[in-house]
Amino acid sequence: MKNILWSLPVLFLCVITSCNGQKVVSATTQQTCEAKDGYWYNNKCWEGFKDEGISKKDIDSVVIAQMKLLKDATITINDKKHAIDFFFPEQEDENVLLVTSFKDMKETILVIASQEDIMGEKKGSFEAQGIYMKGDIMNSDIEPEMVAQGIVVGTIDEDFNVEIDGELQGVNGQYAITIKGNEAVMGAGNSKIEVKGNEAYLSGTLGTITYHQIKNIIENHKNVQTIVLTQVDGSINDAVNMHTGRILREAGLNTKVLSDSDIASGGVDLFCAGNKRIIEKGAKLGVHSWAGEDIKADELPKDHPAHQYQIAYFTQMLGAKNGPEFYFYTLSAAPPENIHYMSEKEIKDWKLQNN
Repeated sequence: MKNILWSLPVLFLCVITSCNGQKVVSATTQQTCEAKDGYWYNNKCWEGFKDEGISKKDIDSVVIAQMKLLKDATITINDKKHAIDFFFPEQEDENVLLVTSFKDMKETILVIASQEDIMGEKKGSFEAQGIYMKGDIMNSDIEPEMVAQGIVVGTIDEDFNVEIDGELQGVNGQYAITIKGNEAVMGAGNSKIEVKGNEAYLSGTLGTITYHQIKNIIENHKNVQTIVLTQVDGSINDAVNMHTGRILREAGLNTKVLSDSDIASGGVDLFCAGNKRIIEKGAKLGVHSWAGEDIKADELPKDHPAHQYQIAYFTQMLGAKNGPEFYFYTLSAAPPENIHYMSEKEIKDWKLQNN
């Protein structure tokens, strides 16, 4: 299990950006470019790129629709229903692993199905192996405990609405399971936010839920001045996370990390949105590159459209010069599967603290 965990957000990044192309094709205008099924950006025609970014005018309606879908995402074990904290497909060799975590990420059902059944032309009904585990599957230092296993059956449609049923057999009895997942829960994250006086404490994996939470703070907790990021392992939905940072900045909120905070990847992105950014000594800020399918972000030309939204975001947050340069620094700091924790000197040089 340890090998797939870091790659889940990376896989989702490619789902939302379709970033599997970097070739420039011959076209001199946007019209001729689009006629060749290309993407016009920086006066160049890029082949194999599909822009699926979310516009400012659409983000609220997108999040509202996603939050409605999230209510339908549940897991039931022996007639007891639970909300899903994490739901994600991971391709491994000829199989697809469907990871479904619940009970604050302490329990997981892993479904191992044929890639052809899940993603190929035969997509529809499938039979798979189901494994019920207890333990924090996102903690790579602790191996989860297997509780039960067995055969499950499922259905999947073109919008990635998934329903899985089956009975798993364990040493301590049988477990009847039903999983109802959808594409919304894939990018939801599992962040939690708690208001304490004029501060709101944020933890978990960032996603659609986080945008909803920050929007609620802005609209209904006018006394809150600072978002304190405690333990944030990253974002599972960068397209939404950048809008979360934008509304945080536009609301004039500050961001803060404590001496025992550990934030990484999209967590650092969100921290950069603070009007004032406060870093207590000892806080850990981790950065890395992103990748997807057969490409790596640091191997793309700097004018590739896959960079466009991140460049615009960091320009807004850190300035016209420092912002884009910081973004490209993160791409070279560590590969996608690793994290580089910034030194005090790097934090100072990149002007991440401005209080």
